[in-house]
Amino acid sequence: MNTAHIDSVSDTQAILDQLRRSRLAAANERTDAAASVAMLNFLVFVDDPTHRPWVLERAARVANKHPSRLIVLDSTSSISGVDVTTSTLDSGGTVLLNERVDIGVATTGHAAIISLTEELSVPDIPTVLWWSGGRLLASRTFSGLTRNATTVLLDSSGKERGEEAIRELGEFLTRFPAVALQDLAFLRLAPWQDMIAQFFDDPALREDLFSLTGLEIESGSAAEALYLAGWLGSRLSWEIAHRDAFRDRAGRTIPFAKIDKGDQRRVLSVVLRAGESTYRAALSAEDTNVVALSVEGPKARPVTYAPLRNIDNTSLIERAIIENARDPIFETSLLTVRDLLG
Repeated sequence: MNTAHIDSVSDTQAILDQLRRSRLAAANERTDAAASVAMLNFLVFVDDPTHRPWVLERAARVANKHPSRLIVLDSTSSISGVDVTTSTLDSGGTVLLNERVDIGVATTGHAAIISLTEELSVPDIPTVLWWSGGRLLASRTFSGLTRNATTVLLDSSGKERGEEAIRELGEFLTRFPAVALQDLAFLRLAPWQDMIAQFFDDPALREDLFSLTGLEIESGSAAEALYLAGWLGSRLSWEIAHRDAFRDRAGRTIPFAKIDKGDQRRVLSVVLRAGESTYRAALSAEDTNVVALSVEGPKARPVTYAPLRNIDNTSLIERAIIENARDPIFETSLLTVRDLLG
């Protein structure tokens, strides 16, 4: 590993020169390293000192697996100047060469940040922006960086930002139609989407899926509950009745209750009602990696248990980067939630 520090964040040429020297040094250490070049610009913006270690750890894990130029825009005042690091890693017989540039931008204006990242990014390869900042469209830095990105990744979870963030993301789709948007809050829901589908694998129960009369979701963050409701509503062609209800294709109103309960970024339970039947998927009290599935009423079934195949956040970030494409199911779910919130 080769590391160097540069005092001035505005001396772009010095940063580029150091990257070149570090790259040559790494190639001299490993003659096979020069064959592996950056396939991705990975921009990471962080402004929360508490959240900073979590973000940087996962960004490093992803960058270490995929040849990239990782550019960390650190607005937490944790660092000053610029740290340039080049390292090599053996991966299945291939030597990966990774470059990392950590830049202290707490006192740097948005125009300078955007110009700096443009000059430091490798041309003609995809650019992924992982934005963990507190503001979205209201931030000129966010908007400026997004214009040069192919994919933007963020996380709308959190007790204080869920609804506001989702409203802004609906606007994002209009403002940046060429950029692939990914939200970790939605990506985390794949196991729960599978759980809901499991209820209606039984042909005797399937007709209830199209005659639901109620939906209730318990979650520690608003985003997960809203996205799950938006996903189900969009899959079943529901319309918005008002903020707390959908309307199905037959014109029936379907009340939606969002209950704030439990840890952030976790869904606790999903309850679907169809006439006198109640379908419930809830985390087991004994093991939070297991979901209890029950059907009560005229079509009652014995309680069954299924593993909740939670995907770690690093893998979700990897997935968003590798796919590097717009997700129509996510976007339809997002727009449904935006309309629900009004």
